[in-house]
Amino acid sequence: MNLFSISFLIILIFDIIKGNFVLEIFQQNLYNEDYKYFGWIFNHKRIVILALDFFALLCFLMAFLLNNSISRFLIILSYIFYFFEIFRILTFRKNNILSGKLIMSKKMKRIVFTVSFFYIIPLVLYLINYEYVYFSLLLEALFAYFMYFIVWITKIINMPLEYIIDGYYFRIAEEKRNKMKNLKVIGITGTYGKSSTKDIADTILKDFALCQSTPKNLNTLRGLVTTINNYLDESEEIFVVEMGSYKSGEVRALCDLAKPQYAIITNVEESKLNMFSSIEEAVHAKFELVESLGENGVAVLNQDDPWQVKYKVECKCKKLWISLNGDADYSAFHIKYSSEGTQFTVKEKKTNKEYLITTRLLGKHNVYHILSVLAVAREMGMTEDEVIKAVLKLRPLENHLELRNVLYMHQINNTHRSNPQGAKNALDVLKLMPGIKVVVTTGMQTFGEKNQEFNNIFGTQVSQIANYVILIGMENTKSVFQGLMESGFDSKKVYIVNRVQDAYTLLQEINSKKEIYALFESDVDLKA
Repeated sequence: MNLFSISFLIILIFDIIKGNFVLEIFQQNLYNEDYKYFGWIFNHKRIVILALDFFALLCFLMAFLLNNSISRFLIILSYIFYFFEIFRILTFRKNNILSGKLIMSKKMKRIVFTVSFFYIIPLVLYLINYEYVYFSLLLEALFAYFMYFIVWITKIINMPLEYIIDGYYFRIAEEKRNKMKNLKVIGITGTYGKSSTKDIADTILKDFALCQSTPKNLNTLRGLVTTINNYLDESEEIFVVEMGSYKSGEVRALCDLAKPQYAIITNVEESKLNMFSSIEEAVHAKFELVESLGENGVAVLNQDDPWQVKYKVECKCKKLWISLNGDADYSAFHIKYSSEGTQFTVKEKKTNKEYLITTRLLGKHNVYHILSVLAVAREMGMTEDEVIKAVLKLRPLENHLELRNVLYMHQINNTHRSNPQGAKNALDVLKLMPGIKVVVTTGMQTFGEKNQEFNNIFGTQVSQIANYVILIGMENTKSVFQGLMESGFDSKKVYIVNRVQDAYTLLQEINSKKEIYALFESDVDLKA
């Protein structure tokens, strides 16, 4: 095998590693729907533009222009840059930038098939005529460096085919939904808590009727089509649909297909506006779910959310309000947290009944989620005893305020896509726990330019609750540390480590006669 064959092999190996990484980002940013992928690129310019394979590209460019003995040296030099860029990508992934692995859906397989042509063409050109070797290598290196944009170009190339395929499957889903005349559909939307509320509804209502919910995070129109075609059985009686939205009109499109009779809006937060130009536009987009209901529909709204209270609902559907702070159709009070979970009392305004709810779930936000589902369940005909028994079956989602009893501590794992509201909820739980309180965090890393602001606020909040703080990674937690210091927290009780393993070691070394409750707050699971 000569030098040039080795070079093609090395670049192709690099293409596979980088390609898997880029395609994960592309998929998790909804294939650039509403420019989410471009937004990610803009927020991570150092990763995209200042990639080390750019210097490898320069080596191949000089090799092509010189076309002499030095060219071979430049080609060998490029291997070093590719090696370090692979190391950089793997390190980047380890530092929790990505929220999941690549899913090889049919659409992704079509993208991979098309994008492969870009990287096969230079190799074919070389095999046809060896005289084009330097040009072929230059072309291969060029495609490798611009892979972030080639993946997007591939989507454009595939758009006519995808349009035909999407239309075909949409018509099948529409026909299937229209045949299910007696299906009760619950739509759930909001800024945060959609997936948790959906899973709570699925667990509680399965004790009452045949129930199906949209799996995982399939909360787009394409995801709904997939769910109806592949998961929804015609014998199902209840269908719980999570509805995501990044711009106006998306929830309405979901409602046109799903035809919900029940609606739950979890909350509306300014910290996550997505593609909305204002909080008012975001509120209006969420309420597209409520406005889609008919006169016989039921909407469950959060009375403690000022944006929901302000909104003037035009639909004449029945509106039920939930609250933890005042008089509402369904109110929760006497909330207590412990190492066993949460207890609270529910009061129904209509019947004036009060009853105790016990759950393994932690956090005030989960009380809201249970209360909203409880309201729907009672409207559907479940008795309070049936609801109480069903709630006992709820279990925390992995890394969602999940309580784990370790030998030397109680770990509260809240490492699923850390966000300002979720972090605040987690601290509220920690605050009510007995014993020594420790916060272990990498800071929030997925909000672009907002990271510094949110982490600074989080540091201030932590200072009011924690006895000790363990920060993982100096660079990402600077703003958390700053918030702690500005709030007067004792710097001797702040530890900065590079690895999660070191945090576990420190926790074992904290000497205390009291029980230790450690909140792990991050964008990824911080397992040792």
